Amino acid sequence: MGINTIFDIASSGITANRLAIEVTGENISNVNTEGYSRQRVVMENKPVSTANGFALGTGVEIAAVQRSYDNMLQLQLVNANSTYQESLAQQSALEQIEPSFNSLTSDGLGTAVANFFGAFQDLSVNPSGSAERQAVLTRAQIMVDSFHQLDSSLTSVASTADNNLVGITAEVTDNARNLALVNTQILATNSVGGNANELLDQRDLLLRKLSEQVGVTYSVANDGTASVTLAGGAQLVSSTRYATLYTNATGAPVTNDIMISGLGSPPPANAPATDTLVGTVGDGATVGGKLGGTMEVRDSIVPKYRAMLDEMADEVVTQVNTLHAAGYALDGSTGNDFFDAAGLTSGSIALDAGLSAVKIAAGFPTATDPAPTSSGNNENALKIANLGSTSFAFSTGSATFGNFYSSLVSQVGVDTEGTQNVTTQNAAFLKQLNALRASNSEVSLDEELLNLTRYQRAFQGSAKVVNAATDMLDIVLGMVR
Repeated sequence: MGINTIFDIASSGITANRLAIEVTGENISNVNTEGYSRQRVVMENKPVSTANGFALGTGVEIAAVQRSYDNMLQLQLVNANSTYQESLAQQSALEQIEPSFNSLTSDGLGTAVANFFGAFQDLSVNPSGSAERQAVLTRAQIMVDSFHQLDSSLTSVASTADNNLVGITAEVTDNARNLALVNTQILATNSVGGNANELLDQRDLLLRKLSEQVGVTYSVANDGTASVTLAGGAQLVSSTRYATLYTNATGAPVTNDIMISGLGSPPPANAPATDTLVGTVGDGATVGGKLGGTMEVRDSIVPKYRAMLDEMADEVVTQVNTLHAAGYALDGSTGNDFFDAAGLTSGSIALDAGLSAVKIAAGFPTATDPAPTSSGNNENALKIANLGSTSFAFSTGSATFGNFYSSLVSQVGVDTEGTQNVTTQNAAFLKQLNALRASNSEVSLDEELLNLTRYQRAFQGSAKVVNAATDMLDIVLGMVR
């Protein structure tokens, strides 16, 4: 081994530790960068040489600059993100709905229905009383308004969810396009033998962001590019090409269908999808993520509660109108509806346009009181009052109006609590996964500062070897002189 070999060995140490210091500095500077994975330098002995019968080392070389990365953990994070965001979207909507239904109080629908039938009970005590008749009209309108208020609350939640779909689909498309761009950059970097670690970090971050918005599965090719498939089966990103997710307003009332274009020929990352082959992403239960959860709010949760409200409104209108039309009003008329016969939903229920205090049919002819319009005839008022305690066949089983509404309120409460519990569990699991990722991949300043000191000392040591070799060379040259 000659002096030149010593120079080469020391130079390799200087080069390797300089690069290690650069990587450490990169880690430190990105300590607060979202999605950044810390990197480490892998050093190896350079090939051994033989001199004078001895196998001697020739220095050190950089084998690789590795990311601290766990592929299985990334996969779990992608799945957990989708599950959490889906339940969170449902929880947010249910927490808006529940206060409207939490109304077994004095101003709720349950009380309004009970007071309405109670007003007919009061009317039966004094069938010709103007105050009692006016009370029936007032209580009836309060009940109608309560139905409308609940219907309006559900409409508002569904409308908000529908409007949110526009922004969510735009975010999905943006992230898909950005992923296709990153894939393009990864290929370009690999083609010149560059280090694509930070591009791979961007790729993984985009996958996690996509999974928050919509359920996805993904695959990573040997070249480092990622392809993404929606939970419904449509291809969203294929290497450097991507499809476009968008909304299409249809129907009456207008709602947003979720469409995907670019299925036939996905465009490159720098161009939008323009091909004519389009499809839908499926229903909320299969879509997943915030998009799926929001679709479930609009298409499943709100319609379920509205159907129960409509069923109750329909039964109230039908039962009261049937009895009221058979009775007689103070002016002797009969066959009069109490409610508008066409208003059979919670949003359309209304008092009949021709109804007035004098038109309320409190009387009904009996053997003991054949004069249905007499001041003391209360038979029909009693019949209508008794509807409040009569059980009817609802979709959930036989129940009184009060019990049916109580079961609806309970259902909303159970659904809300159940979703809150699921969201809490999902959040805890996601927090645990993020903590594992932080431990595995994020930068520790304490560790990096220790590494910096270690590499700095090694650099200084290699520099001293250069100085020693220089002194040796000077001595040799001096001997020659």
